[in-house]
Amino acid sequence: MKKAVLLYGRFSEKIATLPECNPNDERNWMGWTKKQLIERGYQVVCPTIPKVWEAPYGEWKKALGDAAIDADTVLVGLSAGGAACVRYLAEEKRAINKLILVAPARYAEGEEPLSAAADFYNFQLSDSVKQQIKNGTTIFVSNDEPLAGIQGSVKIYEKELGAKVIRFEDRGHFSFLIKTFPELVEEVAT
Repeated sequence: MKKAVLLYGRFSEKIATLPECNPNDERNWMGWTKKQLIERGYQVVCPTIPKVWEAPYGEWKKALGDAAIDADTVLVGLSAGGAACVRYLAEEKRAINKLILVAPARYAEGEEPLSAAADFYNFQLSDSVKQQIKNGTTIFVSNDEPLAGIQGSVKIYEKELGAKVIRFEDRGHFSFLIKTFPELVEEVAT
């Protein structure tokens, strides 16, 4: 069965209780994408991470493990969620159908707790990770990205994973204020 797992990134505790921050809420692009993919016959999982603003990598790994990722899965990660997806693939040696990174992080930025960041981003990629991704890696990034390290992270992932990069001019950090993301739906489905 076709499957997609969409994993959000870290965000502030101050906004974590807003319904629009739930990755399953159809009022944001992730929940909207989930609905669109289900209509196309996908099984879709959008895990939620307890205390996402400070959760160590182990919590993210558990959520990904619970999603039962397999060779038919398209794995989508936003920001720190992208780093969690890549690290998960590297450590668990899972084969997947496709990897899609949205404004992917590779290093800690801004308000992330230092202890969690050191734990979260401390991983290496081997050449075998690229081989685990049957239909390659795509990265979505915006030229108006506000986080300084994201553009550098894109370059790292582009090189390490041989990723195709799709650039936008006006998506910022792909916040959940964006209601739809048709380009993502099409990329998952191709």
